Amino acid sequence: MKKILFEDALILSAAKLARRIVHALPLECSLWVGCRIGRLIYSVNKRRRIAYQNLRAAFSAEKSPRELEAISKKSFENMVMAIVELLKFPDINRSYIDRHVRILGTEKFTKYLEQHQGIIFLTGHFGNWELLSVASTLLGFPMVALARVQKHPRSDQFLNSLRTSQGSRVIHKGMPIREILRSLKEGKIVGILSDQDAGRNGTFVKFFNRWSSTPSGAATFAIRTNSPIFPAFIFREGLTGHRVELEGPLRMPEAGVNQEEGEKFILQQFADILEKKIRKNPGQWLWAHRRWKSTPNRSVLILSDAKPGHSNQSLAVLEAIKEERAAKGLRPDHISSTIIEIRYRNSGRENFFLMFSILCRGRLPFKSKLLKWVLSKESYQKIIQTYADIVISCGSSLAALNLLVKHENNAKSVVIMKPPFSSRRFDLVIAPKHDRLKPAKNVFRVRTSPSLVTEEYLRISGALFSKYLEGSNGSKRIGLLVGGDTEHLRFSKDYFEKLIQELNLYSAESGSVVLATSSRRTPAWADECLKRTFADKARCPLLVIANEFNPPDTVGGILALSDRVVVSGESMSMVSEAISSGKPVLVFMPSDGAPLKPKHRDFLKGLLAENLIVEAKPENIREMLAASFTKNSHSPSLVSKDRKMLGEALRRVAG
Repeated sequence: MKKILFEDALILSAAKLARRIVHALPLECSLWVGCRIGRLIYSVNKRRRIAYQNLRAAFSAEKSPRELEAISKKSFENMVMAIVELLKFPDINRSYIDRHVRILGTEKFTKYLEQHQGIIFLTGHFGNWELLSVASTLLGFPMVALARVQKHPRSDQFLNSLRTSQGSRVIHKGMPIREILRSLKEGKIVGILSDQDAGRNGTFVKFFNRWSSTPSGAATFAIRTNSPIFPAFIFREGLTGHRVELEGPLRMPEAGVNQEEGEKFILQQFADILEKKIRKNPGQWLWAHRRWKSTPNRSVLILSDAKPGHSNQSLAVLEAIKEERAAKGLRPDHISSTIIEIRYRNSGRENFFLMFSILCRGRLPFKSKLLKWVLSKESYQKIIQTYADIVISCGSSLAALNLLVKHENNAKSVVIMKPPFSSRRFDLVIAPKHDRLKPAKNVFRVRTSPSLVTEEYLRISGALFSKYLEGSNGSKRIGLLVGGDTEHLRFSKDYFEKLIQELNLYSAESGSVVLATSSRRTPAWADECLKRTFADKARCPLLVIANEFNPPDTVGGILALSDRVVVSGESMSMVSEAISSGKPVLVFMPSDGAPLKPKHRDFLKGLLAENLIVEAKPENIREMLAASFTKNSHSPSLVSKDRKMLGEALRRVAG
């Protein structure tokens, strides 16, 4: 309370001093100074980030960052110039209005006033919106303005003294509704601002292609009193001039329409008109307000390094976000996503950028310029033309870029895998336990990599591939997922061929069938081995050689239809997908004693320790498969627990 009183006294003293200065200075001089003060405030005020975010959401596909910054600066200049004119209200008169304000369309509403019918002027924080009530009153159309109560009482009283200095009347929001209804029934003009966020309980209308919470008061009053609504907007012309444009009246809902739908019908008309006015003159709207604070819409941008495993993990996180939002009752069409494959200008700039980001520990300077400098022209244009509320990336190589895109959009950032610098730079870090990140509120540690494999995904994929089992007569089914060579691991021909032969022998002995797929990384000789070994369609009704033909959702179909899964262990993502299926998983390595990186080795050791996988080798794969069919060698509850915890972690960013 003491803090509020101190702030109130400080603001009031500053406002009264500013009032005396504005009173003493000529109009042109005070507005010129106000414009410069607006530029200064723009350069230091944190709300410029909100303004730029709102502008990107509205215009990212149409305007460049430089254009958006210019609009944002113009908006701050206009705001301060409006304050200067507000401070001059006690000095103005009818002559001032005649010289500086043009009103177009008065004939639209005068006939209603002549019939003693109240009307509503509906406007937004556009141009000098405060001048509307004063101009209307001095021109012989007294206005009652609905205003929000400010938290500093004495400053609020001073503000209202300026507003009412020429005969206008102010009704505060929260006062009895009958005050407004009485004014309308008495045939007066009621002015209402209707472009601020109204919270979760507001009326949601489409505004710049996003659902926007809007106060319903104006529509409610119009319906209850049958008062016409005229959208009114004031444009600044030059330094001292203004032009008022009146639209409408807005169409009223048809008889029989319920209250909620009727209000939405009216407010959507206003939102459409307001958007057109803003597009016509974007620098005159107040972009620094959190207009879309309550919007259910979320735009997700996935940064891709073109690695399928990384892309699938990012998509899995996106699906988890969708599931979390659906659990809150949010509609699927309220979230959109874009994937951009990142390409750098050249390897030199890429390497410099990665080293520079590590040296800076993620505190990158000149973020917008650095983004343009490091990316290829095509990638930069795609990122600049795509607005994002949430940025997702997978892999340490994209972590720094994630931060740059986060900054450009004032977005939430999600990074999968341990970043090369402090995890505190991100809103959420999803990292495997073997990365050994320190526990923190924004760090979520997982046993397996995020996976697209869910019950719904398996159901759909299984239905697509079920035709391949028509002749299997209820045989046991073994899924086989074969990866391929990586930068650090190579498949051993002898080792692999022996393992596949043993698997085929087990299939023949047990009467089970094999459902197999290779990957694009699989060596040509391994593809030939698979085709040769599993040529009998009775024993292998489904064999996909990805380098020849790779139907969508093959892996999902195999995981859904298999009773047990055998997977090569060089890909942590592929192993994670197999585990996510809830089926017992046998993992084999590309070669005997394959030289695994410490993190990779820890990953597999952790899964073995928690009974999520068993290790298979040529000499024991038949034994391991037989054992897997006689006992449960898997704990799907651990995977379900991970998935549930991931959903809880994503609440930080899902919205």
